[in-house]
Amino acid sequence: MVKKLIIGLIIWGFVLFALNQAWAEISRRPSEVYVKERQLIVKKRLTDGRLSQPGPYIIKGITWSPATRSPEVGPNPLKPGWSVQYGFFFDWPGRNPSGREVFLYWLKSQYPRYYLIDIPLMKRMNVNTVRVYDDFGTDPLVYTEILDEFYYNDIMVIMNLVVSKADIESETYLKIVEWCKNHPAILMWSLGNEWNFEYNKYWGYQTVAQGARATNRVAQKVKAIDPMHPVSSCLGDRFSDLKPSNTVAWIVENCPDVDLWGINIYRGKSFRNLFIQWQEASSRPFYISEFGTDSFKTKDVTQVDAYRADNCRGGEDQNMQADFVIQLWDEIVKHLSAINPVSFCLGGTVYTFNDHLWKVGSYHVGLDGLIDYSDPDEARSFLDYNSEGFFIPDSHPDNVANEEYFGAVDADRNPKMLFWKLKDYYSKLHLDHQQR
Repeated sequence: MVKKLIIGLIIWGFVLFALNQAWAEISRRPSEVYVKERQLIVKKRLTDGRLSQPGPYIIKGITWSPATRSPEVGPNPLKPGWSVQYGFFFDWPGRNPSGREVFLYWLKSQYPRYYLIDIPLMKRMNVNTVRVYDDFGTDPLVYTEILDEFYYNDIMVIMNLVVSKADIESETYLKIVEWCKNHPAILMWSLGNEWNFEYNKYWGYQTVAQGARATNRVAQKVKAIDPMHPVSSCLGDRFSDLKPSNTVAWIVENCPDVDLWGINIYRGKSFRNLFIQWQEASSRPFYISEFGTDSFKTKDVTQVDAYRADNCRGGEDQNMQADFVIQLWDEIVKHLSAINPVSFCLGGTVYTFNDHLWKVGSYHVGLDGLIDYSDPDEARSFLDYNSEGFFIPDSHPDNVANEEYFGAVDADRNPKMLFWKLKDYYSKLHLDHQQR
């Protein structure tokens, strides 16, 4: 009896080994994704190695940048093994490396720290697509581990390749494409985020036109080594401008090698005329790459200037956040090309998965003047939620964006009401979706 049991275990071990070998081979073969007219068509790589039948894809997504609380000190990106001050990422005279360098290094380091926690939660939320803002660093094994986890959880990835002019000119993005192009979890490549806005300095180029030419060059080079996945880029809401070459329409027309576009939209409880504006701007499909609101309801505030809001008084209202996002999703559904081929919209990625406590202290968010460094508690407030925000009229229910509260889960990964309502909504959103 014992001998038979041992033989059985040995045989089962060989079976598991063979399955693992087959899985390893399958997991390095890509899904096939392409744009057909106004739809995104996906042939998913199945676990047995076959491709699924091609079908129009609805992006039921969330954005993901897992960094939450910045530590007081951390690794020096220029001198491995040395530590430098973290906390807030603003620059000050003599800071070396710069706050930006430290910040970007830290952001990328958080993906391997959180992916085993966050991705199963996304699966539980019925997300099928995740848009990431950064690459995962310089270790190809990290890419494999994170993308494998997405694949095991049946989630596809919109993988960002570049965030700056330095990234574009160094061409390090080509290594990332080579590492990841055969992974079945890749849905598409993405180039940057809102690079058409001045605060992003057009990648670091002098004009939008220069940034657009650089974007198209990157798209050409990516497609030359990976014909299996579309290339996208994400723009901010700039459909009108005194200078025609600053507009979304001009950029899209002058980036012919970008297959589809993401648009970040914050216009309040409705997208208003967005879908008409896009139709007038381009014949290519798009998805809404950021939308939503925060869960902090501001009732009173100290106004510092026309943009910054200090000491927002109020409290969390998670139902307000969830209902706001679902109302916007109801609007998206009416324009999904997967359901109605004459439409242009592929879906959306809600902003964002987790609360970001680093936001007030970020070098680019612009709230440096609101922090009193002489106050011991405030000087270390990067470890907890802050009440500062931005006045953005007609964009949020209370006209204030509290940057640290946009997550579907909080800083400790506790699901908020938005998590549960998106979970229910995404479970019912199919190609045969009936309007509510």
